Amino acid sequence: MNQKVIMRLALLRLHLLLRQKLAWITLLVGAVLIFLCLIVANVSFVSPAKIFWDFALGISFLAQHFMAIFLAATLLGDEQQKRTLHLLLVNGASRGQWLLGNLVGVFVALCLADLFWFLISGLTSFLFYGTSLSSLLIQVKLLQAASVLVVLAFSQFFSVVLKPMLATVLSIVLTIFLYSISSVKRVFADETAGHLIGANWSLKVLNLSKVLPPLEWYDWKIFVGYTEVKSWSILVGLLLFALLWTTLISGFSIIAFRKKDL
Repeated sequence: MNQKVIMRLALLRLHLLLRQKLAWITLLVGAVLIFLCLIVANVSFVSPAKIFWDFALGISFLAQHFMAIFLAATLLGDEQQKRTLHLLLVNGASRGQWLLGNLVGVFVALCLADLFWFLISGLTSFLFYGTSLSSLLIQVKLLQAASVLVVLAFSQFFSVVLKPMLATVLSIVLTIFLYSISSVKRVFADETAGHLIGANWSLKVLNLSKVLPPLEWYDWKIFVGYTEVKSWSILVGLLLFALLWTTLISGFSIIAFRKKDL
């Protein structure tokens, strides 16, 4: 597959997202994020810096994942409606190149937006609380980017095989499920809920989680304030695992897209 074509499509998608006022939305969200986090952090005198980062990381986490799902799940439908997809395919781009180019373009745009939020949060934390960016915060952001890449991949797959609205809803449900598998398992294992333990559908849900990417492994926000750094070797392994999942899901997307009647 021609990598130059993929990169050109990625740059085109990035340019289109900027023209859609993504940069201004990022500035606005970043400003609101800092304002809200400062208000919440200053309510308590017990470790306000930790409270600030808990809310800053949490809001950026939700914003990045929501934008990833929305952009990936609706992009194909929008391109088909505007007829721009057909124009690109007629001019030599393959369906696989179009999918991968848009995946890379949207991912880069989201990473740039999150980098802006992260730097502003770090500057605010330094000015108000005298704390600098720790290695753990950088690790949290790297793993968040990796999980977003996986979410982009399966949201894009759903956009190929389903209608935009259904693809969006299913992507949201699956993302929530993948980030709460341990909690779901505890509910099914609760002795006070015996009807769930013996239900066949509950066993199917638990078995389903074994063949899906465990996104909860990538959520290291809970360690902020308790340790300065986690294992870098584990982090590298998780990054490679996310890349493997993205490659696998993207492969299924390309196969499904090639069979799709446009």
